[in-house]
Amino acid sequence: MTIALIEALTFGLAHLRDAAAEAGHQLCLLTGNRSVYSYELDRLGPDDLEVIDVDTTDVAACAAVLDRIPDLAGLVNSTDTWMLPGAELAERFGLATLGLDTARTLRDKAAVRNLLHQAGLSRAGAIRVEPTAEAVTEAVAAIGYPVIVKDSAGTSSRSVWLIRDDAERDRAVRQVADANLMGGHLVAEPYFPGPVYSAETVTGEGRTRLLGIAVHIHTPEPVRREEAVAFPVVFPAEELAHLETWIGKVLDVVGFSSGIAHTEFARTPDGPEVVEVNGRIAGAVIGEMMCRSLRTNVYRAVIDAALGRRPRLLDEPLSPGPGYGMTFLHPSAPGRLAGWRGPERLGLFPGDPEFYPTARIGDRIVHLADQRGCTALVLAEGATAELGLYHSLAAAGTVTHDMRPLD
Repeated sequence: MTIALIEALTFGLAHLRDAAAEAGHQLCLLTGNRSVYSYELDRLGPDDLEVIDVDTTDVAACAAVLDRIPDLAGLVNSTDTWMLPGAELAERFGLATLGLDTARTLRDKAAVRNLLHQAGLSRAGAIRVEPTAEAVTEAVAAIGYPVIVKDSAGTSSRSVWLIRDDAERDRAVRQVADANLMGGHLVAEPYFPGPVYSAETVTGEGRTRLLGIAVHIHTPEPVRREEAVAFPVVFPAEELAHLETWIGKVLDVVGFSSGIAHTEFARTPDGPEVVEVNGRIAGAVIGEMMCRSLRTNVYRAVIDAALGRRPRLLDEPLSPGPGYGMTFLHPSAPGRLAGWRGPERLGLFPGDPEFYPTARIGDRIVHLADQRGCTALVLAEGATAELGLYHSLAAAGTVTHDMRPLD
C-alpha cells in the first residue's frame, strides 16, 4: 500500500522511507518542484520513493493524482504551507487527519495566541491587523512597545517586524504594504523577550510526551534571523517536568491530537510563552538530530499518525545519547550562488561535521533577513548539545560563499 506526501520538508525523506517500509508501505511524493529535494533524492534509490510532478497549489490536481493511487493508505502533510490543502485532501479520501478546523487554527497565529490567552496559557492575546500603515500604527499604539507584527500564516521568519520604538514602527508601516503575505492579514501581539527554545513532542490518545528541547540562536534584535540550533538542551528536572505538562495543555487547546509537533517558545522571567505552534516535525535537520540523539527513527510517529495509529514513540524507551548542533550559512551580500569554499575542510574539525546544502548553484539569494537566504547547514556532534553547537559553529566558520553579481 502507499502513503502519499503533499510536498515535504527539505530533509527527512530517507527516514520517512524507512518508517513507511517498516509499516509495510511505499512512499509517493507529490511535488511542484522536485529540485527542492535534490539532496535526499540523490541518495535514494529509484524504488525507494515514487515522485509525481504536479502543481501542489492546485487541490483538484492533487486529488486527481491521489485518485489514481489504488491502495492509498495515508497522507503525510509535514509542511505549514500545505497543511490546509493536506487536511482537505485527507478528509476527502477518508484518511487520518488532524482535521480542517485544527489545520485552520494552526495556520492562524492570532487564533493560536487568543486561544492560549483565553485558556490562561499566555499573558496576552493578539490583534488581527490589515496590512496598511494606519492599521499597523493603531495596533502598535493599542499594545505598546515592544510589539511583534507578523504574517498570520508566515513561515521561515519572513514578514516579521519587531517594533520597539517610533523609528521601528515607522519603518514597519512603510514595508507592510509591499509584503507578500501568506495569510492575507497581519497579527500584532506583545513581544516576549527571552531565549527561544522549541519543544519536540509526540501526541496520541490524549497524551503528549516531550522528546526533548532544542535551543534556537538568533541574530541581534530587531531582525532575529535564526543562526543555529542545538538539541537536546539540558533543563533542571523540575522545570522539564513543568514544561512537559505545559506543552501538553498548549497542544490540547489548539486541537493537536496525533503525531509529532514542534512548538517554539520564549523562556521569559515569568515562564514560557509560545512563539508558534507547528503541527509537524521540526524542519532543517532537527529531525536528523532527534533521530541520532534519541537513537530511534522519530519519523515512525509521523507515519503512525498518517495511518491513524497510536504513535509507538509514546511508549518506546528512550536513552538520549550525544548532542548535536546545526549552523545556518548565509552569504554576507545578495547575489547568485556559485558555490562554497571550505566544505572540504570540515573534516579537520571535531564533532564529525557534515554539510547539507539547501540552495543550488545558480540560485538567486536576495532575502538575507530570513531563512530564505540560507544556502546550507553544518551539523556536528558533541557529548552534549552545548558541545555539538560549539563544534558546528567552529566548523561552519571555515565555509565561505562564492557569489556572483545578480543579473
